[in-house]
Amino acid sequence: MSEDQEPVADRMALLRPLWGIIARPRATLELVHERGGPRLWLPIVVALVFVLLPVLAAAPITTEQAREAVIAAEEDLGERWEDMELSADQQAQVEQMMGVVASPLITVVFPAVANLILRGVGWLAWAGALYLAAMALGGRSTFEQMLRIVVWAWVPYAIRGLLQTVYIVAAGQLITYPGLSGLVRPASSAADVLRAAPSLGQTLLTSLFSRVDLFLFWNLALLVIGVIVTTHLPRRKAILVTLGVWLILTAVMMMPSAVGSLFAQQLSLTSY
Repeated sequence: MSEDQEPVADRMALLRPLWGIIARPRATLELVHERGGPRLWLPIVVALVFVLLPVLAAAPITTEQAREAVIAAEEDLGERWEDMELSADQQAQVEQMMGVVASPLITVVFPAVANLILRGVGWLAWAGALYLAAMALGGRSTFEQMLRIVVWAWVPYAIRGLLQTVYIVAAGQLITYPGLSGLVRPASSAADVLRAAPSLGQTLLTSLFSRVDLFLFWNLALLVIGVIVTTHLPRRKAILVTLGVWLILTAVMMMPSAVGSLFAQQLSLTSY
């Protein structure tokens, strides 16, 4: 092989596991477990890039929607300034705070940074929970091995991020209700949401159903295979461990939605 062909071959060998996790998941995860597989940075970089792409693609639309919501809220408040008994300085402060809501810092930077942090924390939480649960049922593994499996099992979500980015750019609109959440809450504008906060039950169902799609089942299937390969647990126990961890972590992740719903309802009651 010539010197020019060697770098190309090296790049192909580096990227081959990304295709392997799709076409031959068990063999690829066995490679990751037994030999450590390719460097861990590969799936991490791929996953994080495609976590950011939908946020960046949606930034212009999100900013415009935030501005429309602020304008609608200002018009609504303009009719009730006297009832609220606010001074001119207080009214200016409220308007300034509402203007910040539509700034790129809120619509782009914070969501991007939050997604990156949540992805890293999510990997650690999944790896730790799977490791402890598997050990409790008699499995044998290390946290490092489980973390590698978890990161590689997140490749389906990277593919979802790519598809979401393509849709946002092509359609020029956001994916308002991802997954099955559209079955729970009908589409509404941001201004409508500000005027009428959804109920707690509706918020929780929307949060739960937004996580349910084909990529979730693909991810869970890879995690089950990874648990079997890493801990040598039988398939039934591996499924029990994976689904149990998913239920627990999903419940934890839904708690901010529940708190936000209660706060929004209280704010709605005090404002009207």
